[in-house]
Amino acid sequence: MLRFLLPLAWAVVILWLSSGPQFGIPPRGIFQPDKIGHFGVYAILTAFTCWAFHKKAFQPFLFSIVLCTCYGVLMEFMQQAYFYGRQLDVFDMLANFLGCLAGAGVVWRWARRMGMD
Repeated sequence: MLRFLLPLAWAVVILWLSSGPQFGIPPRGIFQPDKIGHFGVYAILTAFTCWAFHKKAFQPFLFSIVLCTCYGVLMEFMQQAYFYGRQLDVFDMLANFLGCLAGAGVVWRWARRMGMD
């Protein structure tokens, strides 16, 4: 039960960061520094989620990628609909997805090395 608190707490941090005002000039396009932030926070979220669901779900890595990617897409739509001064960005969704893949990949490699797969 305790292992589920870490990804849940990190998801709340992402919600808090997503609901606040943007930092500096609104980023547009694919090659922007904020994409590194999106990539990083979703890689961490997916790594935490993989750890939480390891041996609890049939395919914890695939499940975590899908769950965290859907959360990232939901956050983008919520920014557009509910958060003043924020907008939906398809490239943010792409960075979120790539971060999810990276986070699951790191945990998968670690689990294989430790003989936990």
